[in-house]
Amino acid sequence: MGGYGSGGWNRTGRLTTSDALRLDVNSLNRSGALVPGRYSTSTWTRGAEPIGAINISAAEDSITLVYRSRTGDQDWADNRERVRVSWEPGGFGGQRPFFHCPDCTRRVLQLYGLRRYLCRHCHGLCYPSQRECDSDRAQRRANRIRVELGGEPGWRNIPSRPKGMHRRTYDRLINKIIVADAVTDDGAVRLLARLQTSVQKGARGFWS
Repeated sequence: MGGYGSGGWNRTGRLTTSDALRLDVNSLNRSGALVPGRYSTSTWTRGAEPIGAINISAAEDSITLVYRSRTGDQDWADNRERVRVSWEPGGFGGQRPFFHCPDCTRRVLQLYGLRRYLCRHCHGLCYPSQRECDSDRAQRRANRIRVELGGEPGWRNIPSRPKGMHRRTYDRLINKIIVADAVTDDGAVRLLARLQTSVQKGARGFWS
């Protein structure tokens, strides 16, 4: 897939959706890539560096994906795969497209590219949020509130009250940030305690 496709393992040994290239059926539809007879190319970048590309040709009820991929240090392989596309009535009289996974035929909105482009379930992918600990989730919630208040993300960062916001609303949101930061504090204390225990065990083993 143009140099990308092996992904990175997280601490649980399980890949997440962020480790794979994502092909979104709604994005393709908006760009016109699902119009029968249309040929297009989807590319991915990380920063300014290209990390993947795929050629797409559209037919009446499917698209054909043409791409290269490899696993680990193996040689690059050329791939050509047909993906069925179905349409369902959408809002305001429109039509809404869906992919059908080439393996399980499950109707999905995204396919994820590793060795092949399959649904999340066939690749065994989880969402990044599912791999978060309590303190990670707490800070994600707190940072979202910080940004909503016009502040910057960051632990223990308390944004000023936006002009026009009621004091009661502001206090309620700040209280949520404080509670989330307390969860993070508790998580940091537990992590430090585990690290200290590990270091002490290692020291005892070294001098025994």
